[in-house]
Amino acid sequence: MNKIVKVLAVCFLAITSLLFLAENKASAKTNEKVYKTYSLSSEKSKFPIKLSNSLVIDVTSNKEPVIKKGNRVVWQGVGGWMSSEISFTVTKTDDTYLFYKTGAGGTESVEVIGTNRDGKMFMNKTFNGDGAGMYARFVSSSIIEIGVEEFSSFYDGSTASKHSDSFKSKFYQLYVNGSAKEIAYFDSTFASLAKKGQLKWVPGALGMTFSNLKSAVQDPYARQEMAEHYNFYYTELGNYGFYYNNDVSKTIKPNAKVRGIFRSSDLHGNRNSLRPFFKKQFGKEVLSYGNHLDVYRVGKYYLAVQYFDEDTVHLNLTTDNVFR
Repeated sequence: MNKIVKVLAVCFLAITSLLFLAENKASAKTNEKVYKTYSLSSEKSKFPIKLSNSLVIDVTSNKEPVIKKGNRVVWQGVGGWMSSEISFTVTKTDDTYLFYKTGAGGTESVEVIGTNRDGKMFMNKTFNGDGAGMYARFVSSSIIEIGVEEFSSFYDGSTASKHSDSFKSKFYQLYVNGSAKEIAYFDSTFASLAKKGQLKWVPGALGMTFSNLKSAVQDPYARQEMAEHYNFYYTELGNYGFYYNNDVSKTIKPNAKVRGIFRSSDLHGNRNSLRPFFKKQFGKEVLSYGNHLDVYRVGKYYLAVQYFDEDTVHLNLTTDNVFR
C-alpha cells in the first residue's frame, strides 16, 4: 500500500510540475507583445503606459520618451522633435526594446534601447539614414525593421524635393548582449509561408475575409482605395487587394476575400543574388519581363518579384497571375 501511495504521489508531483511549466509557457507567450507606433507630438496623452514586466513608458512635457522602473528613470530620449515616433515591446524573457525615431535638420535617425525587467539597460544603438528619411517598426518582440528612404528622382538639392516615400528595408535581430545582427528576409520560412498564401511578417493570408483581416491587422489608420487590379486596403504592415465591386465603389464588403498581399515597404536585394533562391524554392519562372519582373508559381498562388534600380525588391503575392 505504501508503495502505491508513493507512486501516486510521484505521479501527482510530475503532473503538477508539467502543469506549472505549461502555465508558465502560456503566461510567457501571453506577455509577449509588440505595441503600435506612437507619434509623440499628437499622442502624448496616451502615456504613461505600464508594461507587463513592470517597466513604464512615459513622455515628458518636452515630448521626450522615458523608460522608468518604479520612480527611477532608466533612460530618457533627447530631442522631442515634431517627427518623433516610438514603439516598444515585451519579449518572452520579459525584456523590453524601444525605438525612438527623430528628425533634425533634414536627417532622421533611429535609436534602439534594450532594458531588462529590473531596469538595467543593455542596449543603446543608433541607426542612421542617408538624409532623405527613415522608417522603423518591430516585426516581432526582438526583430526590428529599419527602412531607409530613397531620394526622389526629382531631387534638386532642396529639402522639400528629396522625399520619395519609397523605403528599402533591412531586418535586425536584437540580443540582450547589446548587439544587433542583420538577418535575411528570404529563407525557408519565407518560402513555406508563401505556399500558404502568407507574406513573412505581414499579417493575414490570401483567401481570408475582409472582416477577419481587419481583426488580424487592427490598424485604426487603415484606408480603402481603388487602384490597378484591385480595391486596396492600405495598412501600416501591408497592403491587401480585393476584387472590384460590381457597383465600382471602393468600399470592401465584409465577406470579400483577400486576392493579393503586398509589403508596404520594399526590401534590399537584386536579381543576381535572389533569383537562385526563388528558383530553388519555387522552380522556373512562369513569366519574366526584361530585368525587372519574375513571376513564380507558389503552390496554388503566384509570387511576383519586381526589381527596381540596383537593389530594391517589391513583392506581390496573389491568387491570380495579374501580370500575364
